[in-house]
Amino acid sequence: MMAFSESLKLEIKRKAHFTCCLCKAVGIEIHHIIPQEEGGSDAEDNAAPLCPSCHETYGANPQKRKFIREARDFWYEICEKRYASDSDRFDEIKGLLEHTVSYDDLQELKEELLLHIKHEIDSPRSEDEIVDTVGELLDKVWYNRHKCLREKIEAGEETVDPEIWKGALRSAKKVERKYGKRELGPWDDFDWGMINGKLSALRWVLGDEWDMLDT
Repeated sequence: MMAFSESLKLEIKRKAHFTCCLCKAVGIEIHHIIPQEEGGSDAEDNAAPLCPSCHETYGANPQKRKFIREARDFWYEICEKRYASDSDRFDEIKGLLEHTVSYDDLQELKEELLLHIKHEIDSPRSEDEIVDTVGELLDKVWYNRHKCLREKIEAGEETVDPEIWKGALRSAKKVERKYGKRELGPWDDFDWGMINGKLSALRWVLGDEWDMLDT
């Protein structure tokens, strides 16, 4: 049986802003709405961006296929509109900057910086490497959110459907095995700021607008 192509999976992840179309959690895979063994195609219309928990809870239920497809399309619409560029805001920031320092000095500094970058970077990172790094950062963000939720559940402050929680616990174990607990926090405010900055920069390179984080 064939599988979704890597280019199609990346396109779908971008359209969904790397989040689950049902629960909006980060750390997703692209799944067949109609399973391959039932004749489901490898076309985009049969693909859904789902986190492990939602895939386990809804993916095997034939009665939920229409719901998954409708939720996916609705989420695509939201993702497409929510971070539309704002040219007026950009012009406002540029104007403030021009009145704060000499714009000629700024241009000179910028040219020096770009020249330095051009000479220092011999081989830019590939798109696959960038995507893998984004995936790693999103895995780590999801894991820390999971840990925070686990503390609230254990303290009796939150409740989650038992079946969904079982899937979340299994996913957490997978993340621990993949990266090692030492690489998964806990993080302070500075660490979170660094991760958000890295995600913002990398996702901009992949086509998102600035500050598209959903973390």
